[in-house]
Amino acid sequence: MDLALTSLGGVFVTGFKRDIICSGVDLESGFPGGSPRYSMVVVEGNGSLVYKGEGLTLSRLLRILWDYRPDKLGLDNVFELAEDERRLLKILSLMPPRLEVVQVTLIDGVFLDVREVARRAGLVEEYSKMAPLKTAHIAALLACSGYGASVRSVEERTIVQVSRLRSPSSGGWSQQRYQRRVRALVQSAASSIREALDKAGLDYDYFYRESKGGLESAVFTVYAPPSSLEGLIEEVEGPDYVVKVKPIYRSKLLIAKPQDVTSKPVIVGLDPGANTGIAVVDLEGRVLHVTSGRNLDRGSILDIISGYGKPVIIAVDVSEPPETVRKLAAQLGASIYTPPRDMSTLEKRDIIEEIIGEVKPENNHERDALAAAYKAYVSLKNKLQQIDSQLEDLEPTIDKDEVKKWVIRGLTMAEALEKALERALEEATTIVKREPEKRKAREEAPQISEYVREIEFLKAQKEALEAKIRTLEESIREWEKRFRELQQNIKAEALRDMEIEKLRNRIRDLEKLVEEQKLEKESLVGKLEESHKILKALAKGELLAVRKLKTLTTKALKKSEETIGPIRQGELIHVENPGIFEGEAVNMIKQAGVKAVITESVETPLVPLRNIMIPVLKLGNYKHITLEDITLIDSKILEDAEEEKKNLEKTRPPPDIEKIIREYRAKRMLQRP
Repeated sequence: MDLALTSLGGVFVTGFKRDIICSGVDLESGFPGGSPRYSMVVVEGNGSLVYKGEGLTLSRLLRILWDYRPDKLGLDNVFELAEDERRLLKILSLMPPRLEVVQVTLIDGVFLDVREVARRAGLVEEYSKMAPLKTAHIAALLACSGYGASVRSVEERTIVQVSRLRSPSSGGWSQQRYQRRVRALVQSAASSIREALDKAGLDYDYFYRESKGGLESAVFTVYAPPSSLEGLIEEVEGPDYVVKVKPIYRSKLLIAKPQDVTSKPVIVGLDPGANTGIAVVDLEGRVLHVTSGRNLDRGSILDIISGYGKPVIIAVDVSEPPETVRKLAAQLGASIYTPPRDMSTLEKRDIIEEIIGEVKPENNHERDALAAAYKAYVSLKNKLQQIDSQLEDLEPTIDKDEVKKWVIRGLTMAEALEKALERALEEATTIVKREPEKRKAREEAPQISEYVREIEFLKAQKEALEAKIRTLEESIREWEKRFRELQQNIKAEALRDMEIEKLRNRIRDLEKLVEEQKLEKESLVGKLEESHKILKALAKGELLAVRKLKTLTTKALKKSEETIGPIRQGELIHVENPGIFEGEAVNMIKQAGVKAVITESVETPLVPLRNIMIPVLKLGNYKHITLEDITLIDSKILEDAEEEKKNLEKTRPPPDIEKIIREYRAKRMLQRP
């Protein structure tokens, strides 16, 4: 990798991401007192200088950020922008929305001098005081190369809710059957959303309320903006369930002041769900905090527990940890504690009664979280007490919590002690390297002698520890071998868990399909029973099948004849809309010998049919079933049709003989040659 010296002098650029732009800022003057002034540098990802400025006001600094729109802004202390957190948040909110603000001096939770971080990154050779412009340049380069921790976060999250819409008393089935159907639909919708999120590779938390036959509701907290869900998840408002997509924006400072930061190892108990319980217990078994909240995502959980320490164990009260706990533990690098079997309510009550004097849970979620955390502590209590006993005679510089943390993560006592000693040596060496600026000669001599004594002590301590380190090397190699084996096993288990989850989703889909087919079967059985009754009535002669026409037209007659055959002598016809008819069609049914016409009302335009001896009967006077091409009607209508025809013949006027003779003579005259 090429090494190039920049124009500011004394700063070396090693290797950076070339597709980003970074800026750096350092305070020149103004705190405490009047208006602050800043030095600012903007560099490209390859380290080349884009902009540099001195004596900038805060408003000018913000303007430059909007002009260049850098990806990252590096500072050695974010509180150089404002004297308190409230005003700092206000200033951060005025910056470009995609800008990541980085405190480059926060490394693995420890605050270092900016010169020390620059030395570790290979950016400076000297260790002297730096001018603000040079400090700003180094901060920009460190931010580009990934040093430090993000201190400004504008998170875009999206909530996807799936819930029932209609009242469970609705529907055509019994109440319980309808409830199961709606729950199955909610579960199916939630499964589809989960499958879409997994396929898209989006990170999310999933909470649901389970009930008989499916889910009452489901909530997804997706760690992505709503635009990422376009084409994946659509809002639905159906008759039975609803899917809503809501964006949530959060802007807050995710880093405390140096004096507020704590890396004290703690045990966190979680009871995740729609209502999440959280409990924090230290490695002495003291309860530090207990709380609960509705629909808490991982970011909110981290905000709550970060003020009490760094979690080394996430504990739950069930033998199979929920997916949210797995993700949170992976994010924190913490172990997961699960009891050998699901903890009973009685067991949890007994644990709470044992520690009730410290913090009292206000609900069952807090109780479950606290019981899980304390049970995890009890499982480690003897080992932690042994560590305290073995470390009594060691130097006080050895951090007992550091040793306990590594033991909890699976290292042996010797391996954990080695890790803690390495950390102590690193911190002690860093202290020595933070030599202050030169002062007057009369003040300098005592400080130098003090550092010399410290260095001599560290050398002696180092020699004593080197022998012990050599004896541990073999066990370290054995541990590395075990670690590789565990990695392979974990990978195999992860693949198995993914396959199991796919099978579970498949089972849920099949259960839903079975439920739908059961409902369809019940509907078909009902229709089949009704068909059997109709067939029996036809066989007994209780029902009569008659031809059904929408209108009495030639087109309707021809279509009916194509479907169920030609009109037969003595047939009855049901006309749905008697207001539309044709004379030709009337002649057709007369010539075919239709016995009667059935309509909704006898007062219709078809009443003149009676003049040609075709009775018109009212449909509503008889039991009937209307189908597509035929109508099933009470067979007693045949008797009524015969009776009505007799009545028509009785009331038929006598023929006009003279009119008949005149018509005959006229016809004969037309036939003469």
